[in-house]
Amino acid sequence: VDEWGVMWKEGRVTGHPLEKSWLLAKNYKVPDPYAPGRFDKAKEIMKENKDKYHLGLVWFTLFERLWMLRGFNNMLIDPYTNFEEFTVLRDKIMDFNLGLIEQWLNLGVDGIFISDDWGGQQKLLVSLDYWRKFYKPCYKEMFDLIHAGGADVWMHSCGNVTELIPDLIELKLDVLNPVQPQSINIEYISKEYRDKLCFFGGVDVQGTLPHGTLNDVRREVKHLIQTLGGKDGGYIGGTSHTILPDTPLENIKALFQAFYDYCSCTDLD
Repeated sequence: VDEWGVMWKEGRVTGHPLEKSWLLAKNYKVPDPYAPGRFDKAKEIMKENKDKYHLGLVWFTLFERLWMLRGFNNMLIDPYTNFEEFTVLRDKIMDFNLGLIEQWLNLGVDGIFISDDWGGQQKLLVSLDYWRKFYKPCYKEMFDLIHAGGADVWMHSCGNVTELIPDLIELKLDVLNPVQPQSINIEYISKEYRDKLCFFGGVDVQGTLPHGTLNDVRREVKHLIQTLGGKDGGYIGGTSHTILPDTPLENIKALFQAFYDYCSCTDLD
């Protein structure tokens, strides 16, 4: 059970503390973002790595935090059936997030990484209007605060989030992760958005990495660098999500070697 009262088992959420009734949420107190010791490890790591790019995390940022508390089905309909209660809980979580962001900025991080999975394998989990009405203003507030503090905004959102990209660019998102090639059309997002956003990820953990040959892995890495990157950057090498346990070790080695080789050369042709 984490500090939010959410129950976990083997890396998956199995219990939602506010699922049964909004009465449980009435007196619910979110964790203290200013709790003593919360950033002790971060301070230690930053002190030992002064020459590195420092990236702070505000993970399970908003939508995910809400459904972890209320249950996924509840959270999809709460804005329509319990708008006042939904707003109060959402804003409590936002206060927590803004507190974390403020402290990361005070530590001097270079970027802040938030996460909310909005995409399914084929399309968004919700309508674009739903996202714009109930969540977009919250992201604007967080993005603006991060940028005002001189840091970059990174966002993790799984699945096909192509519909969200124009809005995220409008909000001045800097880096989008994880770019799943079986969900998102890599050529399309390159053509439309390559000069407006940095993409992070892309190597297929659903197909190429676990099931492809060594040459397949190398070809995909090269294609991603050529398609999403440019002479001035615009692409951060990585996978489309966590590398799964059935992935051959040799393919993982080939992945790292390919990024090392192709990111070090001046001519990919």
